[in-house]
Amino acid sequence: MSKQFKAFVKKLLSLSLILFSAISFAALEMSFEGKNAKLNLIISNTDASRRKGLMNQAFLEKNTGMLFIWPSSKKQCMWMKNTSLPLSVAYLSSDGRILEIYDMVPFSEDSICSMRNVRMAVEVNQGWFARNQITVGDKANL
Repeated sequence: MSKQFKAFVKKLLSLSLILFSAISFAALEMSFEGKNAKLNLIISNTDASRRKGLMNQAFLEKNTGMLFIWPSSKKQCMWMKNTSLPLSVAYLSSDGRILEIYDMVPFSEDSICSMRNVRMAVEVNQGWFARNQITVGDKANL
């Protein structure tokens, strides 16, 4: 077998694993009061899963996001280390109210921190909130 073919197979298997993992863990649906938009969510509620986030993902399906849940409400920070996808993040209160929304820069190691105490964050493809007219103050339902 040629080295090029082996490299191709390895990349194809890696991509398949990434695609499978992004799809198979979307286990929760989020809707928004008074809006037609819905998100399929990948849950990130452990230290390890929150640290990994969407790092090394090749793409994120339309209307899919990652929900980060922390044990308690406090100021939280996100970054884009090893993340090639342009993302938007919404910080939410414990009752699901959107408190802040930010666009993030791929591969940036700058922290994007909440200004207020938050319990959750949702990362989606950049512009998803704007395209779906989801704004600060809207309430998410899980």
